[in-house]
Amino acid sequence: MAETNRLNFLDFAKSKDPNGVQAQVFELMAQYNPVMQDAPAFPSNAPMGNRTTYRRSLPSVGTAKINKGVTRSKSQTDQRIDAIGYFAGRSEIDSRLMKIEGSGAFQSKRAAEDRSFEEALSQLVCNTIFYGDTKTDEASFDGLAPRMDDLNPGTSITGSQVWSQGSPGSTDTASIYVIDWGADACHLIYPPESVGGLDVQDKGEVSVDDVDGNPMFAYVSAYDWFVGLAVKDPRHIARLCNIDVSDSKVAAPTQAGGALINSLEEIMAYMPDPGPAQRVLYCPTALYSSFMKQARSFSNQALSIQDYLGRKTPHFYEYPLRKVDQLSVTESTVS
Repeated sequence: MAETNRLNFLDFAKSKDPNGVQAQVFELMAQYNPVMQDAPAFPSNAPMGNRTTYRRSLPSVGTAKINKGVTRSKSQTDQRIDAIGYFAGRSEIDSRLMKIEGSGAFQSKRAAEDRSFEEALSQLVCNTIFYGDTKTDEASFDGLAPRMDDLNPGTSITGSQVWSQGSPGSTDTASIYVIDWGADACHLIYPPESVGGLDVQDKGEVSVDDVDGNPMFAYVSAYDWFVGLAVKDPRHIARLCNIDVSDSKVAAPTQAGGALINSLEEIMAYMPDPGPAQRVLYCPTALYSSFMKQARSFSNQALSIQDYLGRKTPHFYEYPLRKVDQLSVTESTVS
């Protein structure tokens, strides 16, 4: 039975230039997922989760009179526990390949393989930030979409704003997410005794089993990432959903007047001021160009190019606008 999950001679041969030197690998599978740059991470207040207490109601108060008592009252709170997911990978390369290829080529190929694992895990975590659901994968964590799967168009200002752009008539349905990243708003979490990010471990040369159960020696790299998403205040996340991507691209969109800008302005009018948090807007790549065209034609103030994290970045008013490859254009309709 052939090995399919370990690098082999053919893999090494395909990664060399004609002169036999280890080639530079152009990462065609690399994606643009800037949410991984934006999101701050803090230690959780429990080993595998974070408990957040919400104020659900205020105490009853009012006017009072001398020689008259005051009615007792109290506030009420709820708690939510945000889970931490465990994401992992493992690379094994037959140590005999180093004797054949030489130490330089072997280590270069191994480093390139490490980068591919890092990219794969980054894409998976980014996807989970938006779509993770512990109901379907208990080893994961709850993302943004499952937290905002019911419409709330200004009905309640104590929860997340979830507005519909319309009723999509096609299957290319997407959302724009508005996130306030900050310690008291929305942020990533990791176990207090863990590494705050991807932990790449070089295990060195160890004995492993081949597909037939026979022992062999391989250089092993292990990849561990303990990460979750905590929403301290649900008012600081919002979603404009049910956007028909195809309709948004035409010159005169028909869906809800096609005015993505108007919808986002309404959503943010109901959101609290971000305060010390950083508000960022995210949309799928297929919707990014439509948004830019509409913003440019809306007013001279709606869209600008400003510095963000050392790069020139489009801004919707003062908030960065970022495209995310992991955002889907086949989302389910939210009702």
